[in-house]
Amino acid sequence: MSSAAWRTLLLTACALVVLLAIANILSAVGIGGASPWRGRVGANWDTYPSGVRILTVQPGGPAAQAGLRVGDVIDLRHSSLQDRYFMDQAGYINGRPIILWVDRGAAHRQIVVTPVAITEAANGSLSRFLLTFSVYAQVVLTLWLILFASVIAWRRSESREMRLLASALILLGANNAISGYWTTPWLWSGVARDIGSDFLDKLALALWIALAGTFGRPLSTGRRIVAWLGYGALVVCVAQSLCRSVGLATLWYDWNLPVIPAQSITGTTWAFYIPLLAAFIATILAVRATRPDERKRAAWILGSLALLWLAPQLGLFGTFTKLSYFSVTLAGDLPLVAQVLAPAALTYAALSRRIIDIGFVLNRSLAFAMVSAIVVLTFFAAEWAASTWFAGMTHTTSAIVGLVVALGLGLSLRFIHGNVDRLVDRVFFRKRHEDVEALRRFAHEAAYITDRATLLDRTVLEVRDRTDAQNVSILLPNDTRRSYVSVVASGERADVGENDPGIVALRSWHKPVEIHTLTNSALRGEFAFPMVARGTLVGVLISGPKRDSEAYASDEYEALGLLAQGVGAALYALEREAADPLVALREAIVSAIAASHEALLSELRSSRNA
Repeated sequence: MSSAAWRTLLLTACALVVLLAIANILSAVGIGGASPWRGRVGANWDTYPSGVRILTVQPGGPAAQAGLRVGDVIDLRHSSLQDRYFMDQAGYINGRPIILWVDRGAAHRQIVVTPVAITEAANGSLSRFLLTFSVYAQVVLTLWLILFASVIAWRRSESREMRLLASALILLGANNAISGYWTTPWLWSGVARDIGSDFLDKLALALWIALAGTFGRPLSTGRRIVAWLGYGALVVCVAQSLCRSVGLATLWYDWNLPVIPAQSITGTTWAFYIPLLAAFIATILAVRATRPDERKRAAWILGSLALLWLAPQLGLFGTFTKLSYFSVTLAGDLPLVAQVLAPAALTYAALSRRIIDIGFVLNRSLAFAMVSAIVVLTFFAAEWAASTWFAGMTHTTSAIVGLVVALGLGLSLRFIHGNVDRLVDRVFFRKRHEDVEALRRFAHEAAYITDRATLLDRTVLEVRDRTDAQNVSILLPNDTRRSYVSVVASGERADVGENDPGIVALRSWHKPVEIHTLTNSALRGEFAFPMVARGTLVGVLISGPKRDSEAYASDEYEALGLLAQGVGAALYALEREAADPLVALREAIVSAIAASHEALLSELRSSRNA
């Protein structure tokens, strides 16, 4: 799939997850003054054969008022499919009674529990704060993850490594959304939530393992074994989850049979920890195998995902802290606090470890804020002016004026956006745009430089000064055309064979490559740009990482590619000019020899005739 297709797919997925996050808020707090859908019963439980067993009960809560006690076993086989989903997913509907068949010792009884809104289920200000915090923290975490996923998808969709990272963040955000406070009174939503929980977190974990495999290549035998062990365990987990879902929906068998390990308070089966452990080991091995100049970057990217997966396991404390309903609820909310640290780590990595172009984020944020402010202020100013000048206008006239103002703003929005973009670029990103323009100018001027050494020296100097790269080098083929050597370099020099994976990729596709994605390549740096003339690779421009560890912006990337093409064409022309005098001399020698040969033959014929 092309980079543009990947970008569209990932951004569409981001938009869908954002809608799910908004649905979480609306489900928990309501909309337009209406009662929220999501409710609480005031009880925590663990899985039990064919049902659940009550662990803790909130004093004075709906469960306690209905008569539920600690140790009660609820047999869900007698409940409707909708009620089974409500209990299994803790996705109750506010005010909708749930009929439960309870076993208490030898006694069997029917209990009806009516959930209440989550804020009404709180006893005391601290409990209400924790419940409110968990609602909004879940949504903030999801939106923060999707923010990074969308920016990465927009700016780095051409990189397989970044596509894996963005996809993992999207799946984690979606899993957070469906496992949060989103619930509806319709059966299909419970089915969709159940199926989504079977796949989303497992796919995200598989992408984490795959992402670890993009660092420190080639993969050792041990790393391959760990990766495949993780993938195999994930297949088993998915099959196990599907079997549990089928059993819950059909009652063909006990979905909590002993062969299916019991769930923890976080809802994670114990078998899930095998691929999770494999992912942690794969991360450690990947960071150790990565080159020293890339190790910190790998550690921040993979470590942030590790934190996202490690944080939910803090909820295991709730399994061992069965003192009260409050303690178990608090233990269940601890992961949210820890998980928020993961986006914070991603933020730091974005700023200092070259995950994304933070300049683009600032540019878009400033431009969007300014355009929004201009549109809103203009609309209010127009409304105020209309109401002042036409104080006696009717409701219809006011509506027409508002429509005209809105239409005018809509037609002028592109003009406003363009001017704001230019203003933001001029004020906040002037230096970078000047450097990019200088690289483009030099790409054109290179054709007019008549000395090969001057051309190469100036190219390295321009790239180093205009991009702030730590090192820049140019590789040209040697006399035998069997290898490419650094003829000019501001860093270490290299001798790269013609069959090096990087050289082969550049010669085959004539497109820049990210050097860290290459396997068994002797190229060193950040990007390799091909110098191509008439379909032939005449050289390679190598640009190293920046001194400030920032990512290359897309316009810098394009300008470097253009510069490499211009310098390559100039080198090819200089080589042809240098070769022309030799060709003329050779032709002259051949002509002189041919003339001498003809003269000698003529003289011999004359002598023989005489």
